Amino acid sequence: MDNCSGAEIFNKLNSYYSDIKPQEFVAYDVWLKTHDPFKVLVATILSQNTTDRSTYKSYVTLEKRVGISAESLSIADSQVVSECIRFSGLNKSKASRLIEISRILISTYNGNLWCVLNKPLDEAKKILMSLPGVGCKTADVVLLTCRNYLTFPVDTHIRRIAARLGVSKEKDPYEEVSSKLKLFFKDCDFLRAHHLLITHGRRTCKSNKPLCSMCPINYCCEFYKRRGN
Repeated sequence: MDNCSGAEIFNKLNSYYSDIKPQEFVAYDVWLKTHDPFKVLVATILSQNTTDRSTYKSYVTLEKRVGISAESLSIADSQVVSECIRFSGLNKSKASRLIEISRILISTYNGNLWCVLNKPLDEAKKILMSLPGVGCKTADVVLLTCRNYLTFPVDTHIRRIAARLGVSKEKDPYEEVSSKLKLFFKDCDFLRAHHLLITHGRRTCKSNKPLCSMCPINYCCEFYKRRGN
């Protein structure tokens, strides 16, 4: 990048994507509506490897038929849960994980995920990642969304944009990309930056046919310059 700071890129994207709605980010939307970290965790797991639209269908159906709480899911029938979340893909494995997570939280924390999230960041993240189906990104989403902890979740859009900008490399490990982004956007709201980058990846900085000529930060982009535009 040629002298483009994280704050400059943040401000450019924040202005360009001023129409972002909470509904475009399932975990964030669920948080705003419920302030329930367990529901956010469930929504984030459901969103793995699928679209937000499919996630919403699964989430709403599961809430109506079973209820999204550690108590209700811990005693739920796995086939029923699987049927409820069939829209989001990998439904059988996700169903078994949600039930197992619920049982662990019931037995260890009386079903209260706040008991985990109120711990220091490193400890809370370690506990979250010990739960079935919870990796770095899922843990980071929950910690950032519910506690505003200084994490920076990295999905495929964000990884691609970070590499194209020159902040990181495409094959850098998850934690390295996340750390570089935290440093780069150190003066910015991480949650907003996370949402802005995802939106930028969905709408403009696409994987196969990026709309470079329309990009508000193309003058900062190493990928754009290499293309000879």
